[in-house]
Amino acid sequence: MIRFSNVQGEVFIDDRRRDDRLMARDGLALDPGGDYLVATTQSSSADVQAYGRMIRLERFSYARLSVARVLEGRHNEFWLAPMTKIFLAKLWALAGGRI
Repeated sequence: MIRFSNVQGEVFIDDRRRDDRLMARDGLALDPGGDYLVATTQSSSADVQAYGRMIRLERFSYARLSVARVLEGRHNEFWLAPMTKIFLAKLWALAGGRI
């Protein structure tokens, strides 16, 4: 189970398998079989419980969550609403690519 808590601000979830984008909110649960990129912006943060561990995503952070791997990292991309697709594309490149 992948569950979100303490979500503050805009926290993006990009689902590679369904080609879908969501905004995280407290209590949101995701299918554990998915392949997700979770990204925070310059003014957001969240806690993610995934695959038996707690991941704290501070400002300018991302996490790729899949059954095969969990990858955490930091980025320096500023998010602007009209540039959301470009923002997520750059973070997918940091997280190992979007196949």
